[in-house]
Amino acid sequence: MSFVALDRLVKKQLIPETSAARVAFLWDEIRRLKKEKRAFLPAHNYQLPEIQAVADFVGDSFELAVKSRDIDSRLVVFCGVRFMAEGCYTLAPERPVYLPSLQALCSLAEVDADEVAERQDFLRSLGRNFVTMTYVNTYADVKALSDTCCTSSNAPKIAARLGAPDILFVPDQNLAYQVALQTRRMYLPPPDPHQFSPQEYKERIEPLMREGERQGLVGNVFAWEGACHVHHAMTLEDIAHIRRDDPEAVVIVHGEVRPELQEEADEVMSTSGMVRYVAEHPEKKKLAILTECGLVVRLELENPEKQFYKPCRLCRYMKANDLENVYETLRDEPAERRITVPESVRTGAALAMQRMIELAT
Repeated sequence: MSFVALDRLVKKQLIPETSAARVAFLWDEIRRLKKEKRAFLPAHNYQLPEIQAVADFVGDSFELAVKSRDIDSRLVVFCGVRFMAEGCYTLAPERPVYLPSLQALCSLAEVDADEVAERQDFLRSLGRNFVTMTYVNTYADVKALSDTCCTSSNAPKIAARLGAPDILFVPDQNLAYQVALQTRRMYLPPPDPHQFSPQEYKERIEPLMREGERQGLVGNVFAWEGACHVHHAMTLEDIAHIRRDDPEAVVIVHGEVRPELQEEADEVMSTSGMVRYVAEHPEKKKLAILTECGLVVRLELENPEKQFYKPCRLCRYMKANDLENVYETLRDEPAERRITVPESVRTGAALAMQRMIELAT
């Protein structure tokens, strides 16, 4: 059963009325092919509403990772971005995994594994007792260098259970700030992208580490120099505008927004946390959700009685998937859209992802 009817998508102007017949046809064909081929279609919260409507499961990156490990199907058409499809294959390589569009990438995931290894060597040279904690928004070669992965929904919980004072957090500098804040560690700002100089970086962070020791903090979070192009573009003015127009609105931001926005917001949450918050607080009638617009559209459709302000941004990578390429992928199983990971990389990445699941549950 779709979470929303086609006529509602048309009425909300999420689908042009002229496209409604085609959408209905594609939904019917996708459902038929899923049954015939015993296929599973997971979809991220940021996917188009017409994709979410025909998906077998909709969730955030952690929920999708667990589903990827546990589902029983012959094949998967992953309605998300490439690192998610890689993660699905990493945890269950016996099943073919397909990505509808090869343009469904992620700005955060573009991390050079050699640069991560260099940073690890640098921290070892300083004698730091650290673990490498990698956000799932990375490709498998970086995950394979990690002690554990995490998502925005479980990063502080996992960080608190790692047993080492210092954390090299790759790649989101803003989520690293949230981890430091919630686990009583000193946040160490990253160097500029692709401009890491060991001596300059050392001179920059040593006073901060000493200040953390003076404050009695439990360790440090060494932030990587990455940021989500969607969330990093959000500004304090987005929040100020809402506060001026409707002081009663609850302002909820994603952990990938800049630290100053996290400090100004009422709540900092993952996408799944936002969904739960809206469901568990019926008394909250006005909400401003600062994340990718796809989730806000879903919340509007599921909660028509509430007012949602949308200072959101669109992710061009998440929107690279559409019903047409989902249908074509399911129908044809094109070899070029099949996502795999070399076994030498997959085993290390799988260990990091499995440890995430164990530490977070």
